[in-house]
Amino acid sequence: MPAFAAEPVNLGQLWSLAAPLWLTLWGLVVLLLDVALMRGASGPSRRNRLGLLALLGPIGVLALLLAPLLVPSAGFSDLDPTLFYGTIAGDLLTQSFHALIALLLAMVLGLSLTWDFTEHWGPYYALMLWAGVGMMVLVSAEELLILLISLEMMTICLYLASAFEKARLRSSEAGMKYFVYGSVCSALFLFGLSLIYGLTGTTHLDGIRKVLLDRVGGEVSLGIAGDVLGGTAVLLVLVGFGFKIAAVPFHHWAPDTYEGAPAPVSAWIASGSKVAGFVALMKVFLHALGPWAGTAGTDGAGGWVLILALIAAITMTFGNLAALGQRNLKRLLAYSSIAHAGYILVGVVAAAVTIRADSTSGETAGSVLFYLVIYSLTTVGAFAVAAWLVSDTGRDDIDDLNGLGVHAPGLAACIVVLMLSLIGVPPTAGFFAKLYLFLEVLNADPTARPLLLTLVALALVNSVISAFYYARVLRAMFLRRGDRAPRPAPRGIAWPIGLATLAAVGFGLAPTPLLDSMRMAGSSMLAITLPPTDLDRDRDRNRPAPSAAAATPIAAPAPGIATAHRLP
Repeated sequence: MPAFAAEPVNLGQLWSLAAPLWLTLWGLVVLLLDVALMRGASGPSRRNRLGLLALLGPIGVLALLLAPLLVPSAGFSDLDPTLFYGTIAGDLLTQSFHALIALLLAMVLGLSLTWDFTEHWGPYYALMLWAGVGMMVLVSAEELLILLISLEMMTICLYLASAFEKARLRSSEAGMKYFVYGSVCSALFLFGLSLIYGLTGTTHLDGIRKVLLDRVGGEVSLGIAGDVLGGTAVLLVLVGFGFKIAAVPFHHWAPDTYEGAPAPVSAWIASGSKVAGFVALMKVFLHALGPWAGTAGTDGAGGWVLILALIAAITMTFGNLAALGQRNLKRLLAYSSIAHAGYILVGVVAAAVTIRADSTSGETAGSVLFYLVIYSLTTVGAFAVAAWLVSDTGRDDIDDLNGLGVHAPGLAACIVVLMLSLIGVPPTAGFFAKLYLFLEVLNADPTARPLLLTLVALALVNSVISAFYYARVLRAMFLRRGDRAPRPAPRGIAWPIGLATLAAVGFGLAPTPLLDSMRMAGSSMLAITLPPTDLDRDRDRNRPAPSAAAATPIAAPAPGIATAHRLP
């Protein structure tokens, strides 16, 4: 067999892709059944039947992911860390993110069963399922082209789903703004990826890291000072990821899109899309572009750490200050989502300053992943409240919650827990998510600690600011009198709110198991290495030891990079 040939695909490799494959096929099934069998049915009938059918998609994914744990003798638990020339991560830790996305998708589909905001239920449910496919592949991507394709698949589905509420002009405006901003940022993002390929000769994340390390003889570089092309590539890639995670100054689409899109779509963008976007950002910057971080004996001078730290500071401050004046609940949650993106970026910066030539702090990356899990679950629960308001009153303003504490005390209690978790009040899970994230500053390089302490102090101030606008929701429920008693929350809304509340309380009382698993996932996600091919081993034996003078130019890929990832 040639040295560049792939190993035969085994059942374990296919099983690693079972989740996205299942959702892809199930989206087609939902779409075909809608066209073939339900064209004459009424809108509510099609909504309920197709919605329950679509729910079998994420439920099937959860069953597929649990199968290797329940039946280890079947051989599915022995999964390879990388698949298909190393372009896809296939270990069980990556599958845990697939399970999270499937759970979020099930919650979002439950919200969609509540009221008739569109007539095209088949295409709507198919787009939601296929957006989940893009998120799952994005979480697993270990190569730039796979990352780009999955990122665009996810966002294109969300562009279309945002504009599905045709009866409201704001929905069309939301989809158009999302599309226009997204298309420009995607073009810049692609240009940045092409520059990275041109500078390194490989599109594989592990290969990019090895080439950049090879330039400086295996030591962490001082960054990209003096490297115009490298700096341009980093900035362009930051534009793309900044749009996906709604970081300032790439956030302008988020408030209008969250407010105008149907509440389930807004919840899907704010949770699943952000989880997948941050995981991809961590893989690219902390692992592939880690040698350009600029953390060798400085506070980030010459690298991308200071740029990311500046974006984090501006993002959390702007998000919280802008949320103070919002009267619409979904728009408030949009600015809250922007602020939380800033908090998460603080953790990414903390992980970056612990990078060394051969490893990244798994604990710091795991704390970021733990925050993402808690944030995503509580955010879907908060948007479920907005979905309930729209289905009941046709509006989603904060004033529509007036008197809820008297008329529906159980639902109001759940909303209180969710708001307290988003603020970060103990003993909710949101408190421990912020606590573990900020405590990682103490493990950082002492030379970079002043930078991180400044970010943490700013984050604590912003957390206090956030309490004021979250408290407005609580004040409306308990201190104001409502005009009428709201109707009870439908089951499709009640169970996502209940599940999010249970997560906020449960992971607050017992955060350690989830935190430990996320730390393992962080270490695995940022340490995947390609197995060398026979051609790589031959080149390593014949290659002379690099001299100090020859360390700067990039003449060839570093040892151990699989040649299958290099374009001709």
